[in-house]
Amino acid sequence: MTVEITQVNGCRKNLAWEIPTEDVEKEIEKVAVEYARSVKIPGFRPGKTPTSVIRRRFEKEIRDEASQRIMERVWNEAVDANNLKPLHRPEIKEFETKPGSPLKFTFTFEELPLIEVRDYKGVEIRQASAEVKDEDMDRAVDEVMGQHAQFISVEGEAKDGHFVLTDIDSLIEGKSAPSHDEDVTLIVGDPRTAAEFSEKLRGAKVDDKLSFEVSYTDDCQNKKIAGKKVAYTVLVKEIKERQVPELNDDFAKDVGFDGVDAFRARLHEDLTVQAGSIAEMKAREELMDAIIERQPPIETPECLVNKELGEYVQRIINSLAYQDVDKRTVAGFNWNKIYAEQRPYAEQSVRRMIFLDAIARQENLEVSEEDISVEMNKLASQSQKSASAWRADFEKTNRMDELKQNLLQEKALDFIYRNANIRVE
Repeated sequence: MTVEITQVNGCRKNLAWEIPTEDVEKEIEKVAVEYARSVKIPGFRPGKTPTSVIRRRFEKEIRDEASQRIMERVWNEAVDANNLKPLHRPEIKEFETKPGSPLKFTFTFEELPLIEVRDYKGVEIRQASAEVKDEDMDRAVDEVMGQHAQFISVEGEAKDGHFVLTDIDSLIEGKSAPSHDEDVTLIVGDPRTAAEFSEKLRGAKVDDKLSFEVSYTDDCQNKKIAGKKVAYTVLVKEIKERQVPELNDDFAKDVGFDGVDAFRARLHEDLTVQAGSIAEMKAREELMDAIIERQPPIETPECLVNKELGEYVQRIINSLAYQDVDKRTVAGFNWNKIYAEQRPYAEQSVRRMIFLDAIARQENLEVSEEDISVEMNKLASQSQKSASAWRADFEKTNRMDELKQNLLQEKALDFIYRNANIRVE
């Protein structure tokens, strides 16, 4: 058996193998023997079929299985023998298998680039103060009051700002049957509500049935209706308005405070803590970016960049689902454009991770059992699951190594933050 290791770039390696014909034949014979024990061939007793017959009958299946076993075995051996640290399962290319010939194939995979970080201590960085401004307080008060708003049924006509519960039938031009959506809430005059719908809903009353058409442009995000007319029938089922409570002592007592002053004091305290956390998080990011700028350029593993992009897109989808955005709208997004716009940020996120790993190695940082227990207790405090249940979940889903890696990177970031020259402004 011969193997050739090639460094394609700073992250990617190719491992090319040639397995001798005799080794391939031995593996094929082993697989054939296993087949003979389980398959039934007319004219032979179970388990007594000659392997020569089995090999002729299942030639392709046996050769594929033997090749797969050989590749799995040599890959595991190569990882151990060469101290490889692949970031993913290898991709197979240049695969060649012919009867009576050596088995040839090439594995390609990515590793983290091995780097040495310099000048990462004493980095000067500015951090915003945790000052809470009057407008911040006003905004926070409005948000809290809004969370306690009530929706009151309205008698009479729908107006801007009203929440209208509807059933909607939509017949797209060229379709034979309409689609039907129930309990769709539309806010009259809201930017999230199509202008045509707001126009028709103004002045509508409960039990009104509105019929109208909308012509969509060719560049409409929803490709199913782009350039087409859609006939809508909207049944108005309920009209409500949002009523925000007044900030007074009675409200403050209802939410657990002695009065308005105590309510505002607690809110100010929470905002100060939040502002401090945001300022520190931003300073940590800028600190890492400043350290990266001091280093020679590095290549980022494509698999990690794609993972970051995938997680970003999934967050968009989850956010839209939480907002109950129509899935047809999501399908109409230009995802290629979103990927392209987000790619520089994904690459920088991967760079931060690579440098944090390197700093952790250079400073001999380790994740202890106590660190893991603290993290499990933190997760438990934020959920309905116990710390032991969280641990069992991580172990069952093979995510413990990923958790340790994240904790190690946090330790490295804590280290450089403690050793930075921070000016609070």
